[in-house]
Amino acid sequence: YLNDPTSTSLTIDSEGWLHTGDVGYVDDDDEVFIVDRVKELIKYKGFQ
Repeated sequence: YLNDPTSTSLTIDSEGWLHTGDVGYVDDDDEVFIVDRVKELIKYKGFQ
């Protein structure tokens, strides 16, 4: 994140992996499937 090293380090790890919070898998044909979220996120009028 621009000018936010703390948030950046929580999202991109030391090996360069981007942690999106999505759960998925790669099948035998190398196709990527996103199947779930680690944390459900609902915002309503600025509240989570």
